[in-house]
Amino acid sequence: MVNFLLAAWLLAVTGRISFALMAGAAMFGYLLRLGLIFVAVMVVKDAAWVPLVPLGLALIVTHLGLLFWELRFVSGSLAFPGLKPAPPSTDQIDGSAARSAA
Repeated sequence: MVNFLLAAWLLAVTGRISFALMAGAAMFGYLLRLGLIFVAVMVVKDAAWVPLVPLGLALIVTHLGLLFWELRFVSGSLAFPGLKPAPPSTDQIDGSAARSAA
């Protein structure tokens, strides 16, 4: 959770300054967060209550998930900064609710 919040904070703060800084924060923030994970594993690696294989798998899966999320949304916002998805209209919402009720 700390990893995700740190990524979000870095992108939010640097995104207000410039796109280039946000891209740099995404790239080097990944390395910073990878180091944070390394330190967390080193702190608990000798604890008897921590099985290392499930911990390692959980960390790898969640970290790669966050990396792919950043890849999708950061690259999309940099490539098309003026485009945002339109919110669904009330007709679309009412129509889908009527279909799902039937």
